[in-house]
Amino acid sequence: MKSRLRFLRYVAYTAEILLLYIFSGIPNFMPEIFGIKPMLLLPVAFTIAVFENEIPAMVFGLICGALCDVGSYDKIGFYTIALTILCFVFGYCARNFFVTNFANAMAIGVSATAILLCLYFLFFCAGMQYAGTHFLKHYLVKIIYTVLFLPLLFLLNKLLHIAID
Repeated sequence: MKSRLRFLRYVAYTAEILLLYIFSGIPNFMPEIFGIKPMLLLPVAFTIAVFENEIPAMVFGLICGALCDVGSYDKIGFYTIALTILCFVFGYCARNFFVTNFANAMAIGVSATAILLCLYFLFFCAGMQYAGTHFLKHYLVKIIYTVLFLPLLFLLNKLLHIAID
């Protein structure tokens, strides 16, 4: 019975990921701020990782990362590798070292989103002309806009985890 409920929860997570991926790709569905859309799959991956063990967290990080890479149309592999590793670490830490609560999830989500997008900028955009302006206008806005969805997705995934447990 417990494995069937776990399977249903994984199906619900997968449906959530696919719906958010589809919604983020629909033109004019998500409001753009300065031409920037949020990366909704980052907070989904991080909030799933704090509720699951390391292996399911890693798999969902891999799925979210692959979809982020496919949706970005360039630099395939960065988000897949990074989210797979980060979600494994967060799942392991959530199971062994800290209590899964709102404050911890927000701290993990905000810091991981900022670090991940800053690393992407450093690896792929730092050498371009006017890099500082590009970072402020695009990447800082993307970080803030993405982080705004963390509380909502945390609550949704907490409800999924509690309801199907």
